[in-house]
Amino acid sequence: MSPVKPTRKRDRDATRTRIVDAARDLFVEQGYARTTIADIARAADVAPQTVYWAFGSKAGLVREIRDAWFASARTGERMGQVLAIDEPVARLDAFAGFMRNQWVTGAAALSIQRDALRVDPDAAADVVAILETRARGLFEVVRPLGPHLKAGLTVKKAHDLLLALTLLEIFLELQARGWSADAYEEWLAGALRAALLGRL
Repeated sequence: MSPVKPTRKRDRDATRTRIVDAARDLFVEQGYARTTIADIARAADVAPQTVYWAFGSKAGLVREIRDAWFASARTGERMGQVLAIDEPVARLDAFAGFMRNQWVTGAAALSIQRDALRVDPDAAADVVAILETRARGLFEVVRPLGPHLKAGLTVKKAHDLLLALTLLEIFLELQARGWSADAYEEWLAGALRAALLGRL
C-alpha cells in the first residue's frame, strides 16, 4: 500500500478539525440531544457519511472533543511535572495549579460531556471509563506522600479526599459564586495541604 500523500493528509486533518469544531459549537448552542449528524455535516460542509466515517457517532465526536481539550491543556505534560516534584507541599500546590488549568480550559468539553452523559448510553459508558482512569492516575499524586500524611490518614483515604476536593462540581459552584480561577487554585492548594498533610 502506498503512503498517504502529505497534501491528502493535510486535507483530511483539516476536514476532521472542521467537523469537530462544528460539533463543539452545535453541542454548546443547541444541546447534545437536539444536534444531529446531519446538522454537524451541514455546518462543516461535508456529507453526513463523512462524519460517520471519521467518528462513528456523536459519542465518538465527544471523545474527540475531549481529546482536543486534553491536548490544548497539555494534560499529560503538566501531570508529569506534578509527579516529578518530591516535596509534599510543593507537589500539592503544583497539583492545584494542574486542576485549575484542567477546569478552566475544559469548560466547553465538560459541558458537552455532561450533557451527553444524560442521554447517550455510549457516551455514558465512555465517561465512566474516563473517570476510572482519572482515579487511577490521581492515585499516583498521593502514593509517594504516604510517609508525610497527617496522623491516622492512609494513602487510600488521602486518595479519596483528593478525588472529592477536585470534583468539577466544586469548581463550577465556586465559579458561579464569583470566584476567580486564582482564588480556586489558592483554596484548593490550602484545602489539600490541610486535609492530607495537616499543614496550612
